[in-house]
Amino acid sequence: MWPKTLSEIARILASPLPAQSTTTSTPWASAQIQSLSTDSRKVSAGELFFAIRGETHDGHQFVAAALQKGAAAAVVESQWLESNPQWAERCLAVKDTTLALRQLGKAFRKEFSFPVFAVGGSNGKTTTKEMLGALLASNGALVTRTYKSENGFLGLAITLTKESHNKSNPPKALIAEIGIDEVGAMSEHVAIAQPDVALLTALGPEHLAGLGSWDTAVEEELLLFRKSPNNCRRVWQLSEPRLAAVAHEMRQGDVVVLDESDTPQLDAKTLELIHAREVGCLLFKVLEQRATHSVVRAQWRPQSGNAQQKDWTSQISVPLPGIHNARNFALALATAALTGANQSDLEKAWQEFIPPEMRSRVVQLNSGTTLYDDCYNASPASMDAAFDALLANEWKSKHKVLILGDMLDLGTESKSWHLGLIPKLLKIENSDLCLFG
Repeated sequence: MWPKTLSEIARILASPLPAQSTTTSTPWASAQIQSLSTDSRKVSAGELFFAIRGETHDGHQFVAAALQKGAAAAVVESQWLESNPQWAERCLAVKDTTLALRQLGKAFRKEFSFPVFAVGGSNGKTTTKEMLGALLASNGALVTRTYKSENGFLGLAITLTKESHNKSNPPKALIAEIGIDEVGAMSEHVAIAQPDVALLTALGPEHLAGLGSWDTAVEEELLLFRKSPNNCRRVWQLSEPRLAAVAHEMRQGDVVVLDESDTPQLDAKTLELIHAREVGCLLFKVLEQRATHSVVRAQWRPQSGNAQQKDWTSQISVPLPGIHNARNFALALATAALTGANQSDLEKAWQEFIPPEMRSRVVQLNSGTTLYDDCYNASPASMDAAFDALLANEWKSKHKVLILGDMLDLGTESKSWHLGLIPKLLKIENSDLCLFG
């Protein structure tokens, strides 16, 4: 955790200190670093700059600018430094800067005095992460989380090394969003994040260009539960059929989330765990489903033997449309409840929730038009959920204009997934359709 000296960082990265830094005339190696940056435009004086090679930019092109702005040092790739020796006294050289940043993130994780919550799944990760963040931040507690949807190999490392992960004033918790787009990614993420609590949202088709098939994508997501430490508590959203199918893997201390109106057929072992209260359970029902929000009744039953928690029932409004967002909320609420938070604190904290932009967000424009903004990303599951929201009774008679982009990264199955949307799309009355892609 921060602060760290450059000597400590060099040791973690297995990078040699520049020769001049070892002399008694310079404090370079003992300089206290409080944070890092991968963006030369935003780097602050005294920060550590990581030169990352991205898809569109190479951070090595901006090393000089970062150092001139006051960065304490830069982490660069050895090959680049060989061609730019004039910066040798201000740089730590590594083979791969992205891997080095992940190595630093792994070292930080080992020092955490606070729990890590990992959110995986194909759809709803960012919304669920923000919901959970609001619920955990009761009474003004500091809860750090993945910025927007930066949930890949680089994003996870940046999340773990946030400036607020400081020894003198650590946060209450960290919520790390975990994204995958290739086989093997989840195992690597879990090895670094080492979550104390793990939850999976919907398990729809995603990134099939890299993952190959829906079945493979599901198996990869399930590794968040299967590869996490043995003491990790998993939160099972059993309205998701692919999670219900492997619910026999549930263990004591886990938590289940059940929809009263959609309770799946569960195996005997799972039912025994639930009835014996060897797992926590949140039972919810959508009492009211409107075009812009839903009202959810949630009943929390803690694991037996937890004398500090009592059963409680709450009725809460979720300011996002669609049954999928009601389920996301129930998942976040169950996760927050397992920490021991009481009902009144959770209800109060929920009032501070702000829906994330571009994800099922309903905005009233000055013209009187209602904008349903779900344009961050498109997948078969998210598109299907958006169509369900547009089929709400309040909007049935209103004129609707649908502006749809193509769903990317679906590999060889792309055409069939696009064609599969047509039957539900045809049910949306009084609508015009604009297609882009």
